[in-house]
Amino acid sequence: MTSMMWKTFEKFACGAVFALGAALLAAPAQAEEFTYQPPGQLVAGSGTGRVDYTVYVPGMRFPIEQAPAYPNSQVWGHGGMNGPGGGQCDANNYSYPWWDNYCETRTWDMPLCPGGQGHQGQDIRPATCENKTHWTVAAEAGTITNIGTYSVNLMTADGTQHRYLHMDPATLAVSVGDTVAAGDRLGLVSNAFGGTPTTIHLHYDIRRNVSPHGQAYIPTYMSLVTSYQDLIGQPAEPCGLIGPEGGLIDNDDACFQLLGNVGTWRTEDVGHGGSLNWTYAWEAPDPDGYARWSLHVEEPGDYELEVYIEASIASSARARYSLFADGQQHDLRVDQGAASGWTSLGTFRLSGESGERLEIYDNSGEAFADRLQFVADALRLTRRGVEEPEVDAGEPDAGQPDAGEEDAGQPDTGTDLPDAGSQPDAGAQPDAGDASEDRMLEENSCVGCSSTDSGGSSALMLLLMAGLLARRRMRRTA
Repeated sequence: MTSMMWKTFEKFACGAVFALGAALLAAPAQAEEFTYQPPGQLVAGSGTGRVDYTVYVPGMRFPIEQAPAYPNSQVWGHGGMNGPGGGQCDANNYSYPWWDNYCETRTWDMPLCPGGQGHQGQDIRPATCENKTHWTVAAEAGTITNIGTYSVNLMTADGTQHRYLHMDPATLAVSVGDTVAAGDRLGLVSNAFGGTPTTIHLHYDIRRNVSPHGQAYIPTYMSLVTSYQDLIGQPAEPCGLIGPEGGLIDNDDACFQLLGNVGTWRTEDVGHGGSLNWTYAWEAPDPDGYARWSLHVEEPGDYELEVYIEASIASSARARYSLFADGQQHDLRVDQGAASGWTSLGTFRLSGESGERLEIYDNSGEAFADRLQFVADALRLTRRGVEEPEVDAGEPDAGQPDAGEEDAGQPDTGTDLPDAGSQPDAGAQPDAGDASEDRMLEENSCVGCSSTDSGGSSALMLLLMAGLLARRRMRRTA
């Protein structure tokens, strides 16, 4: 390369790197730090949300293929019937933080919502206000069980139903009976609504069997939060790690939370570490207040779980705990009235996967009139079943071949019963699902909305040229 050519290239490369820096500074919202309002916090005036931090589907795939995405209200957002004005493409609708809108005011029967009625899932705007541009994908592996005029139902092997509304029917990449893997494309986000356009968004919900209600729509918000963090490479930082030998989570620790109707909890300056929380037990079918210890172990293994019981406060004979660990739910009962100090719940396998936790609920089944109290205080984990490595005595190897002990291998008992699932819809009928809720939305034009070009190829070329320039300079100074 001649001197003149090299100077020309240097000028171009420097200008390109400058342009790349300017482009990165002006990057769209996906480069911003992801933030979200807490679960249950709805837009003011849009109803009463459910405060629920449970990740009901750990490890699921976020249902829109690419970030950024913006869960928020369609009705109470800009361009919505009850919104602050403007159009659906308003920039405020396409920015963080996220907003929960499960349990938002609707007329659908929703047994898990505080008022018994509400919105069945979460509305999600894709990266831009463009129709039929952004792909939805399967949240889990399963089978397509129903396709309506503007809906697709995906059923997993355990009977969980993932429902997608408002995809463009002409763009569907699946048919009834198809099996899909997590991340497979389903269709494009649109404003389809059986002939009456809605806003450009995906309505996504999850339905499964919930005792004692039967099939019910469950909160999706925290499952969306964690799956989105996986998608964008910003995983949630654990509140704290439990070491290989075990550890302690007290009620003032970041891994301890009071949830539900937190106003029912009292604090006393007794118990482990000089503080505990307590509330009254009652007989309702659903908990009003509950507490959670989030479990993040550094190493998978068997751990004994012990809770600290302050005898001067506790009187409930049937304190109800649930442990979510290693993909299983263990329902436990403790007679706190007969306990004092550290009380063992048993030894359980912890896998270290996201979502492992111990919870205690106020609906023990005991009469509220009896004023029985249960406490939520410290939790202690102790590693069990870890054998000390044998010390080599230095004896010479006899040269015998390894006997190769065989795993006895217990056969699968087959006790898991298949879920009957929901019966497939005939498909040709209009969806009964969210028709009335979405008909409240105003129709808004998206004329003039611009797409967001990531410019991946151009950025790569600029980086390559910058690398060549740096390498050439190093050679010249060598």
